[in-house]
Formats: sequence, structure tokens, C-alpha cells
Amino acid sequence: MDLVDAVAPSLVGVLRRDLWWMSWNTVLAWIPVGLAFVVFRWAGRKDRRLSPAWWGGAVLLLLFLPNSPYVVTDLVHLRDTVRAVGDGPVVSTVLPVYVAFIASGFLAYYLVLAELGRFLEQRGWGRWRTPVTLAVHLLCAVGVFLGRWVRLNSWEPVVEPVGTLERMVLALTWEWAPILIAAVFAATALGHFVTRAVVETGAVSVRRGVRQVRALRLGPPSADQA
Repeated sequence: MDLVDAVAPSLVGVLRRDLWWMSWNTVLAWIPVGLAFVVFRWAGRKDRRLSPAWWGGAVLLLLFLPNSPYVVTDLVHLRDTVRAVGDGPVVSTVLPVYVAFIASGFLAYYLVLAELGRFLEQRGWGRWRTPVTLAVHLLCAVGVFLGRWVRLNSWEPVVEPVGTLERMVLALTWEWAPILIAAVFAATALGHFVTRAVVETGAVSVRRGVRQVRALRLGPPSADQA
């Protein structure tokens, strides 16, 4: 009970302070997952033509996709949250909340790229999977840079294209832009690599466990069956 009494007030304080913006950013991070299911599964087969509507959906997906790895940049709020907790426990309150939040964003990003990979394989373009993945990392790094440092939203290129283009050109010509984009690219690629390793290793373990449970239920064959 002492541990609960120590952790609960700090955890409530963290959630009260950060829940709104974390929830909103999580929603934005998972919108691309829904778009990916619609865009890539709808036109997965090789005999399906990529219509203008499909390309529109793909562009919309690309505009929203940087919101998934964007969550890693929300670590800028961590210091203020730690200060707000004060003398409360940080390891058992602040860090688990931030880890869960960032993991959710990268899980969404992994699911989108997994759908993209399946789409490429189904259409016979599997050899392009790695180059396309790296290109997506780079585009997302640019998008995260524009979102964090320029404060552009995903819908602004659609509702205000001219003003958005001017802000993008101005931001991308800033001398620090390549360094920041490279840093975000590295963080995005690393986050995706780690998430993919964890998810796919976990999936293999689950499938192996299911097979073992089924084998135990069936049991060894009886003498009559043998």
C-alpha cells in the first residue's frame, strides 16, 4: 500500500497534465493505420488498377503518416513533466506513461509500413520494399521537422497550399534543417527497426506457444491409433 500511496498521486498528476495532448497525438498517430488498411488492401491485387481515387488516398496517407513517428519528439515535454511531479517517483509514473505513448506511435508506424510491404509484395514489387521504406522514413523525417519546428499540421497543405509551400521552402532552407531532419530520420528508422523486431519476435513466440498448447491438448497417439 505504501507503494500505491506514493505512486498514485504522481500518476494522476502526470495524466492530468499530459493526457489531453497525448490522447490527441495518439489519435493522429493511428489515423494513418486506418488509411493504410483502406488504401493498400483495396488495391492489393495485381489486377486492380491504381485509380485517381487510390492516389488521392495514398497522398492523404502520406500527409498524416509523419504523425506516427512524431511522438518521439514529444520527449521535449519530459523535463517539464518531471519538474511538475516534483518529489514524486519518476521511474514508476512519468517514464511508463511516456514509454507507452511513444511505443503506441511507433506501433502505428510499423503497422502502416507492414501494410505497405504486403501491398508491394502482392503487386510483384517486393524488390522495392527496402528503398521505399527508406524513402518513407525520409519523407516522414521531413514531415516531423515541419510539424515540430515549423508547427505545420497535416491538413494545411490541402486547405492552404500556397502559404504552406512558402513556409516549407523557408524552413527547409534554414541552415540547421538538414541536421535536424537527419536526426529525426535516424530516430524514425531506429524506432521502426526496434518495433518491428519486438512485434515480429513476439508474434513468432505466440504462434509457437499456440502450437505447443494444441500439441499438449491432442496428446501423444494411443496404442490403438499407432
